[in-house]
Amino acid sequence: MIGLVATLMLFFVMSTHGAARTLVIEGLEEEPLKWMGHEEPKGIDIDIMTEVLNTMGITDYVFRFVDTGSRLLHNARNGTSDIVLTLSMNNKRAKYMMYPEEAHLLLDWRFAVRAGDEDKIRFEEFADLSRLRIGAAADYSYTSAFWNSGLDIQTVARSDLLVPMLLQNRFDAVPVNYLNTIYDSLQNRYRDKIAFLYPPLRRAPYYNVFSRASDYPDKERFLAEYDKIIHDMREDGRLLSIFERYLGADGYDWWQSQYSQ
Repeated sequence: MIGLVATLMLFFVMSTHGAARTLVIEGLEEEPLKWMGHEEPKGIDIDIMTEVLNTMGITDYVFRFVDTGSRLLHNARNGTSDIVLTLSMNNKRAKYMMYPEEAHLLLDWRFAVRAGDEDKIRFEEFADLSRLRIGAAADYSYTSAFWNSGLDIQTVARSDLLVPMLLQNRFDAVPVNYLNTIYDSLQNRYRDKIAFLYPPLRRAPYYNVFSRASDYPDKERFLAEYDKIIHDMREDGRLLSIFERYLGADGYDWWQSQYSQ
């Protein structure tokens, strides 16, 4: 009887996730979300997914990085990968990707200004910025409303030029990826020189998504469990602790802003 019970318990474990092959999780390197450290993957996305998998009891998984977005989506379409980290909702991609209900991140584009101008500049509508010199990267879409706003917009070739030119007083406000810029400002020690206007210029939810072509067992069950765990992590502070791990004191403010609208 004991042997029968043990066999049934083993069968149950194997029938959920235990018997599954290695779960392949792919993404593009982008600090602070995900990148290859000296010996292992690091980043907010990596820590969130690792916590999810540990909670599920899944230990057989691997994080892989690819060099282009087209390669990332190609692997998902043909089932070479199982999960893709951090994609926005897209009707075309939804045809070959399974989206969970829970978005683990809301990513913002915000106007950055010099810290000394934070109390002088507000942004509720584009007219509030009408007398300012606005910098923007020529190859970024931002929003159509931004480009059609009638603001004094001067373009530069690359987005990584915007903050240095802001701090050199060549621009008065620049639209930036809020999360990436906070992280970069902490790493390069200019956080006290920059401030961000609220509300965001653009905000979008991002998801960890499953390939429809993947043959990983019980994908629907995985996504149902995933949604519950992400919800629980949001409620019990585990998400906040991950954000603070990479963003310091800004992690709390950024976490709060995720649910302010």
